[in-house]
This record gives sequence, structure tokens and C-alpha cells, in this order.
Amino acid sequence: MSTKHVLRWVGAEAFVAGGGQPGDIRSGPALLRFDGDDFMDRMLALLAEQPQNLPELVAKAENWQEIGDPTPLPPSLAPTDKPLSRPARALARARELVAFRRRNRPPRSPLMTPQAIDRALTEARPLKLFQPVHQRYYLAAAHLVCELPGLPPRVTATGDRSGFVIRRLVGPSGRAQSRREYGFVKDASGHGRWLEARHPDADTVPGEELLPLFPLAYTPPAGPPRRLLAGTIPVARHDEYCFAGRASAAGQAAEHKNARAINNARALARMKVIAPWQSLIERAYQSGGASIGLTADTPWQDDEPPPSATANTLKTTNDQLVEASWRLLQDMREFLLASFTALTGEVLTSGNLERHDRPQLQALLDFLGQTTWTAPPAEAPDEDRPQLSDDVLDLADPYAHASLLAALAALDEDTSQKLDGFEQAFPAGTGWPGWAFPLVYLLGGLPEMDTVIVRNVPRLSGPFRDWTLPELTLPDGTIVPESRQDADNRHLELLFDRLAAAIAEAGETEPSELRADAQAPSAAQLASEIAASLVDEPGPPRYLVRFVHRRCDCGPLHPPVISAPSEVFELAGFFDSEAPMRPIRIALPFDTTPGGLRKFGKNSAFIMSDVLCGQMKRIRRLGFGDLVLSVLPWPFHKDLDVAASGPCSDPGGRFGTICSLSIPIITIVAFVLLIVIATLLDLIFRWLPFLIACFPVPGLKGKNK
Repeated sequence: MSTKHVLRWVGAEAFVAGGGQPGDIRSGPALLRFDGDDFMDRMLALLAEQPQNLPELVAKAENWQEIGDPTPLPPSLAPTDKPLSRPARALARARELVAFRRRNRPPRSPLMTPQAIDRALTEARPLKLFQPVHQRYYLAAAHLVCELPGLPPRVTATGDRSGFVIRRLVGPSGRAQSRREYGFVKDASGHGRWLEARHPDADTVPGEELLPLFPLAYTPPAGPPRRLLAGTIPVARHDEYCFAGRASAAGQAAEHKNARAINNARALARMKVIAPWQSLIERAYQSGGASIGLTADTPWQDDEPPPSATANTLKTTNDQLVEASWRLLQDMREFLLASFTALTGEVLTSGNLERHDRPQLQALLDFLGQTTWTAPPAEAPDEDRPQLSDDVLDLADPYAHASLLAALAALDEDTSQKLDGFEQAFPAGTGWPGWAFPLVYLLGGLPEMDTVIVRNVPRLSGPFRDWTLPELTLPDGTIVPESRQDADNRHLELLFDRLAAAIAEAGETEPSELRADAQAPSAAQLASEIAASLVDEPGPPRYLVRFVHRRCDCGPLHPPVISAPSEVFELAGFFDSEAPMRPIRIALPFDTTPGGLRKFGKNSAFIMSDVLCGQMKRIRRLGFGDLVLSVLPWPFHKDLDVAASGPCSDPGGRFGTICSLSIPIITIVAFVLLIVIATLLDLIFRWLPFLIACFPVPGLKGKNK
């Protein structure tokens, strides 16, 4: 006849806190805080010599201005002239235990009832756990015991498994019924999300991440030997936990099995098509604005620069935009062909799908097939004409392809390989495509409105301007004025909507079509995860810890043993403003005279190819004065004289170079540049008073004579 053992979790300080009845022992795990990299040595020594001081390790709120008490140092680790013998250590421990029985112990942390959790959520200064980079380490610790007289420790069987889970609290504070716990779950690709725990006190979330525990044996002041189970809280995973998305348990079951591939494809569309195109438009705005009023030489005596100078600048900028458009078209074509197996080069050429079960994909092709790039009529004024250089106009047929779809079809594999083979920028060299399809380009002149010339507003155009864009109207009917650049970006959002609809259609119609193995760019993925994590959480995320014990060989007859919640806490980020400061010391070279610097060896090698060697030669011809004049307005502006040059070569052929540099001198250069750049940016950020503080050190000399 066997007796059923009822298991329970009790806190780490339960058997050393002194006094109290077993029913009063709090069952939530304790959060133990350490302030040194030797935290495990201190923990082991403390349990071996002074287990009664374990409550002093319980974490409390702190910041760098109000540092908490240092971690107690056991006698064996304390600095001493003579090491203590074993009898001496035993005698010291016995004396400590006698004193322990007679003195009052510090109050224990309260049991985390729903009301206590609500109070913790509304506190202005909650418990915040800091990262190892801040020189802080935290252990979650508890005992697994049997509910028998004396609460004997549980001796786990081979099939038992213990661990702890981190739960995220979601919901309005002050309302225990509305607050929910979410468990962290990772899929096969390692991507994590928070799933709602239906029964947080009785069971775990399916697939919930179970963090490991390790045993720590010790003998408390009274009673049999104990085994404390502890695990390291992964505070350094702050970003992973904070920015992971959330879903309800019902939503998890109803979620499409291919949703991950759909989200990845949308993120890739944003990263490879929309975002680079928006950056190209922004670059055109900046280049066009800088070209207004700039001249190629300095200084002019007239009030305004000659028209020819501005026109030449616009044409040079358009040359760069034409080449950048070819490169972006390469990425767009590769993305479309890789994301939709129904698309081929022949389909791009014809613009029609043979299949009729893809209306959204056909709508995308129709959208891309709109005519947007044609030669301007002869009667068009100069300010409405694209400022194309002779190099572009001398192409076989600059206006050969009138639509974005036609340009994508023309950029076949051979053309793409030729583009990748060029070592210099357009128009240097031969073999460029015989057509142009700029995704953004600058127009000539400045428009006149009410006889007033609009200045500092670059005029540009592109295929995005011909897509129908509804007015941005608020629900009350108010029309919101937009800047030109905002309107252009909103035009591109129309393209993204078409792409997203076609991607969703592919995932629902034929899930195997999408590239499930494609890794979405982390930045685009992070944007959607942050947006999802901010729902119902106006402030920083709050977490708690629960310990879990599973009897794996007992099946459903014995459900997991779940502990009560720990204290509610936050996880600090890497650059948390309240974080304690870990001392960091960087010693610059002491003797910075030429005699001292010449003694340092050049042991850092930079390997450059022939192409990079030629580009570096072009840069080395420029001086600081040339860089300053290039950013000054008219009449002081002077364009950078960067003559086109090929890779490094000599009569014997091309060659690369290996440059050997001195790391100590590089460190000095980096420090000087840091101060110079920080001083310049102080005009914007006003951060210099908070950046650096210098203190005199008498006797610290560069040369000791």
C-alpha cells in the first residue's frame, strides 16, 4: 500500500528565516541578488557557512544613485592573514547559529497574493533586475518539499523534471480579474512569442519555455539537510522578452500554420522593396535641395548662380539615381520571383497569369503595369522635364520601357550579371543597359506660384506620382495637409498593400509557395513585434517567476506542481538610466610624443582589394578644406573634385594592398574624433555637460624622467 505524496514549493528562505509555522511559509520563489561576477562562489560559501544569512540576499529595489547593500561575504572568502582551520570554521558556524536563534530576523517578503501583485504593478519604483553588464546577477530559488510533518525535501525520481518559467503580466493594474499571465513559447525557428496561460496556477502553456534549475545542498540552523533549487534569471534577454508578440490561447489554435512565412515575406517586401525606394526618394529630396543655388566653382559675383551650374548638378544627381534604380530593380525582381512561384520571366513580360486563382497577384501585376515613364512632349516646359545627362540620353532607348513591370521584365539574368560586374559608377565604362527607368528623378527649374519663386523645395517625380492616392481625411471630414515627401511615401504604401495582399493570398492558396525558410530582416520584424507588445501595456512590461515540477512518468494522473508567483519585477535594458555602473577603464597611450609613439608596433593589418585600393586613392586626394567647401552654401560651395579612376594597377597588372597600422595610435584617433564629433553634435543634442567629466591626477606623467 502506497501513500500519495503531495508536493509543494516553498521559498528559498523558508527554513532559515526563523520562527513561524509551516503554514505561514511563503510558497513563492525568492529572487536573490548578487553584485559581483563571483556570485556562485559567494552563494556556495554562504550556504556552507552562514545559511541563516540567506534572507539578506533577497533582491530589493535599487538604482545607481541608491545602491543596495553589498552581497554578504562569507568568512572563507573574506580577506584574512591566516586561513581558518576546519575546527575553527565549525566553531564560528556554531556561534553564528546560537546568535541566530536569539536575534530577530529581518522581515520576509510578503506572499504575492493577487492584491499584492496589483500593488506592485502600481508602484512608482518597482523591483527592477539589471543585467550582467551592470554587474548584477539574480537567482530564483525555492525548495521542493512533501507535505508531511517537517516538510521533508522531495527526492526526485529519474523521470522527474524541475524548472522555472517567466510569466508576463498583461492587463490593467488594480483589476485582478482583468490581469492575465502569458508564457513564453519558442517555435522551431527559435522565434518567441507570449501565449496566454489559461490556468496559470495549475498548468503551463503548451510548449512553454522551461528554464533549468540546479541543486544547492546545505544544512539549515535546525532540521535535516536541505536541497535548494535555483536558476539564473536571464535578464540579458530583455529585448527578446520585451519585444516578443502576444497571442491568446484561442488565437494560437486558430492561427494559420503558414502565418510565420507570410509575416517573413511581408517583412522582406518592406526591407527589399519599399524601404530602399523610400530612402531613394529621401536622397533625391536632399540632393535636390542641396543643388538649388549651388555652383561648381567659387565664388560668383552675381546674386544667383548661373543656370548652367544648377542644371549640371541636377544631371549629375540624376545619373546617380538612374544607377541606383537599376540596382533596386534587381532586388525587386529577385524578391518577386523568389516569393511567388507562379511568377516567371515570361509572366513578367506578358503581364498576365495563366492561373485564375490568384486575383490579388494579377492585381499586383496590373498595378505594376501602369504607364509611368514616357518621353516628355516637345511642348513641355523645361521645368517639367527630367534633367537627364547626355550619358542617359545617349543610351539606345532611354524610354524603351514605360511601366515598372516592363522594366522588371527587361532586367533579366544576363543584364543583372552585367550590372553586378561593373567596378565603377555610371556612366564610366561600357555595357550599361540601353534603357533607363529611374524610380525617382529631379525635374528642372523651380515653379512659380503667385509670382513668388518657391525656394528650397526640390522638384522631383517618379512612377509613384502616377498612382492614384486618396486624400488623407480624418473621420470628421477634415483634410490633413501633407508634406510632399509624406505624400510620396504614402504612394509607396499603396504598392506595399498590393504586395501584402498577394503574399497573404499565396499563403492561403498554396502555403508551400512561400519561402518558409527565408529569414525576415530583424529590423522589419522588430517593428511589428514592438507594435503588438504595446497593446494593453502603457508602461514597461512586468514579469514574475513560477517554479514547475513535472512527474514525467506519471502521466495525467499527477499534473505539474506550480509554485505561487514570485515578486513582480521589471527587466532592465542595456542602456537603462537607473542601472548600476560597472567600472570600465580604457588606458590611452601615456607617452604621445613622437619619440614615444614610434615605439609602438604596427600589428593591425587591413587587407584591401584592387577596387577598394582605387577608391581609397580617390579619397586620399581630398583635404579637409575640400570637405568643408563641399557642404557650404553658395557662393562658397565647391564640388568635390573626385576624378573617376579604376582599380589599382601597374604595368604588371592589378594589385591589392595590405596596410599595417598601429592600434595605440588608432585608439588616440578614435578618442579625438569622439570628442570632435560629440562637440559638433552638441549643437543639436545639448549633451556635452552629461558626456564627459575630467579630474586631475597629480603625478600621472607621460614621461618619467
